[in-house]
Amino acid sequence: MESKELEQYVEKLQQIFLLTMRRISKQTTDCEPKLTGPQFYILQLLRKKGRSTVSSLAEEMTVKPSAITAMIDRLLKQGYVLRDRDEQDRRVVFIQISEEGNETLDETLEKRKQVLMKYLSHLDREELDSLVSIFRKLSRIDSKE
Repeated sequence: MESKELEQYVEKLQQIFLLTMRRISKQTTDCEPKLTGPQFYILQLLRKKGRSTVSSLAEEMTVKPSAITAMIDRLLKQGYVLRDRDEQDRRVVFIQISEEGNETLDETLEKRKQVLMKYLSHLDREELDSLVSIFRKLSRIDSKE
């Protein structure tokens, strides 16, 4: 495909993708005002990885540890995470998801799933298979190319 033609597709996709993701994001945010997007992501990471350090969470989210610390502080106030120190090295702080955090994450995931199902229900099986296939292919592309 020629570069000019590919650019036209990129422009179209950017517009459509941005509009669609804004709509979906607004609906998922509206249905769960307890969590911001980054807080939701942190809780998912903690559930997946288990007990983690602030620096490992920051690395995973590609942000500075100070940014994670502020988010963790808010999650602590809400009771969604627990913080404790390493017994051998008191400078190391561990974060883990709390019982309440797990419950809130489950509720949020269910609400988000319902929003996505509303959108995806407008596609037929072939379109869904294509969409999954395309995103799977895109996810395999090395971002360091």
